[in-house]
Amino acid sequence: MIMQRLNLKMNEVEDFEFTSIVKELSDNLVSPIRRAVDKLQFLEKLNTTVELQPMLAIYAGEVGLRLPVSGIEFKVDQQHYQLKYSSASRFALNSELTFANKPLGEMIYLSTKPLNQQQRQIIASFEQQLLQPLNNVLIFEQNRLASLRDYLTGLGNRSYFEETLNQMTATAVRDRRSFTLLMLDLDNFKQVNDQHGHSEGDKVLKQFAMILKDALRSNDHVFRFGGDEFSLLLAHSDELNPTLVAHRILKAVRNDPLLAKHEITTSIGFSNWSHKDCNKTLLERADAALYHAKSRGKNTYHNADNE
Repeated sequence: MIMQRLNLKMNEVEDFEFTSIVKELSDNLVSPIRRAVDKLQFLEKLNTTVELQPMLAIYAGEVGLRLPVSGIEFKVDQQHYQLKYSSASRFALNSELTFANKPLGEMIYLSTKPLNQQQRQIIASFEQQLLQPLNNVLIFEQNRLASLRDYLTGLGNRSYFEETLNQMTATAVRDRRSFTLLMLDLDNFKQVNDQHGHSEGDKVLKQFAMILKDALRSNDHVFRFGGDEFSLLLAHSDELNPTLVAHRILKAVRNDPLLAKHEITTSIGFSNWSHKDCNKTLLERADAALYHAKSRGKNTYHNADNE
């Protein structure tokens, strides 16, 4: 994919009409009034939510109506949101968003051909409207996510898992593309607590959490359910291969000095979402696959969809 970067100074950003056909009123005396009204309406839409995902969906919808973008993505911290998806994209325009000298994240606009200067100016004007609402939402999101993190590992907790699973299911239904749920637990973990104490057990859990994070892409998610139970949600892509992820995790666990010292391995069960699934059935299949892996001698994985 060919990368571009949006490098426009503020005095190079031109106003444009927030109408279904850009420039449709350019020769009309009421054009400035229409511009102001449409921008106000756009800001009102952005300010209808205090949650990041819905705001980004509103933004992507407005941009998609006016520009030939085949995909839009947003990256902030370690989170990666796919707002509009297309496997046909060949070009990517990257834009670093800042508000009052504070980095907010990176917006990526995907297209089948390079965006011209006028289209890049339109994007910059859109982003001007987005910055303050986005800053407010990110502050709210930061406070909200603090309550959705596991205190020991920093991973998402069970509540965050349920929220993310709902979001990924909604995306899968809308875009007709699957995702994968992996369930994992640590083999022989109880003996670490029994023989070496909970402090050593905590070190093992934190090390395993690091291994899981290192095994994933930026748009995947990892959670601790509690105890030695973990789960992963793998977002769809054309290169999605849950088996490779499982192999990568098993190998990393075997090669880790701390885990090898305590003879810790992991068992993994996974299943791909299908249109017939609800959250309960997907969880049940992945959970059954995990127990199948443990019954085969542990330190392995099982794909529920192969049954």
